[in-house]
Amino acid sequence: MSNHDSETSSRPARQPFAPPSRGGRPATKRRYLAAIAITMATALTGAACSSGGSTDTADGPVTLTFWVKTPFPDQKVLLDLWKKQHPDINIKMEIVSASGNTIPQAKLLLDVKADKAPDIAAFDTQYLPQFVTTGTVLDLKTVSGGNASSLASNYEAWAWSTVQVGDGLYGLPIDSGPLSLYYRKDLFEKYDLPVPTTMDEYVQSSIALHKKDPSVYMGNLPTNDASPFNALTWAAGARPFKVKGNSWVVDIANPEALKVANTMQKLLDEKAVLTLPQFSSQWGQDLNTGKVASWISAAWAPGPLESVAPKTKGKWAVAPLPEWTPGTASSGSWGGSSAVVFKSTKHPKEALEFAKFITTNQQVWSDYWIPKITIYPTNLKAQKSAALSKPSSFFGGQKIYETIAASNHSVARDFNYGPVANEWFTTEQNYLSQAVNGKMTLAEALQETQKSVVAYMRKQGLNVQEP
Repeated sequence: MSNHDSETSSRPARQPFAPPSRGGRPATKRRYLAAIAITMATALTGAACSSGGSTDTADGPVTLTFWVKTPFPDQKVLLDLWKKQHPDINIKMEIVSASGNTIPQAKLLLDVKADKAPDIAAFDTQYLPQFVTTGTVLDLKTVSGGNASSLASNYEAWAWSTVQVGDGLYGLPIDSGPLSLYYRKDLFEKYDLPVPTTMDEYVQSSIALHKKDPSVYMGNLPTNDASPFNALTWAAGARPFKVKGNSWVVDIANPEALKVANTMQKLLDEKAVLTLPQFSSQWGQDLNTGKVASWISAAWAPGPLESVAPKTKGKWAVAPLPEWTPGTASSGSWGGSSAVVFKSTKHPKEALEFAKFITTNQQVWSDYWIPKITIYPTNLKAQKSAALSKPSSFFGGQKIYETIAASNHSVARDFNYGPVANEWFTTEQNYLSQAVNGKMTLAEALQETQKSVVAYMRKQGLNVQEP
């Protein structure tokens, strides 16, 4: 993709949540979150009009259109659970997909502007502020009789904060992706490596491991996705976007993010980290053959690990994310989705009811989300589900969700993805890739991303401040 120049628009700046003057460009990256089947929603060509596809009559049952990206395994289980409690509200699940390299959220943005929004959708929470700027997402606090504000105690506090923009509540969190350290017990024992508890120890162990065996690496710095890097900066205390008055404060190259960049730069300089596209065939092969000793990843990681590295069954363990500040546990989230209701729905109360159902109903979690989709809940009661307390054979009998739960509780609040997530992630991915290839440092990549994103936001008519 081409980079935006640093000139600002001559047009008056708008309020921070006003619709942009033109749609954001579709991103070129394609992200694979294997264990989160519901994380992205997208447009359906020729689908419903502004009513969200409802086929209701005045005297008939309500029908809600629910958009998902991929077919849900055994979706009848979910729909039957709903129907037992809500016989007069039908759910029409639309399985839709984007074409080419367009990520689903980018295409959905275009379709909601064309009055083709569904009643409800589930997509990556990181894109929620961007939808808010279009003016098409419903503030759930405004739903009469919905009592959305009272739901906060049902969810992890940090996850609840991610579905709020300004004073509005624009979604209900479904799942989360807290970071942990997944590592090969056998390789750590073979090379006499302690499990790192701080990021400094992680870097030292990475360098020491690669010196002992140049064919083995501690981890991978992917070239095709900025998401894991941004999750690490979240854990380090970065806050790239904030709302101040009627402006967005953009600080992508903040001190905490630069700390992450400089730490990872050490691994690049020492050639002690792989730089493969994540979820590529080579990446999977290296995990399966023991060339990668660990993976800093999210709560959904066990699914992909079992899929791409079946030969390593029983050899893995999970530990807390190494600390950026020794003595202070702190994690960030990679992935995670939310249920969102669109303003065009004719049935906001019923749509909110469905959003509450799929995020808080305990039978849905125990009978469907956890066993069928393998996602980690933001719902506090669901986190105590018996399904999450079982030992994992792939992880040598470890009860991995005890560690994942601790990581989840340590995710910091008040991290905001900002109103142009498509542009931010793809621009940063481009510069990080250049840094991995030696064309600039990782710190310079963040600084260039800052310049580009600020310029882009101003061209969109958004009111922007820099620190």
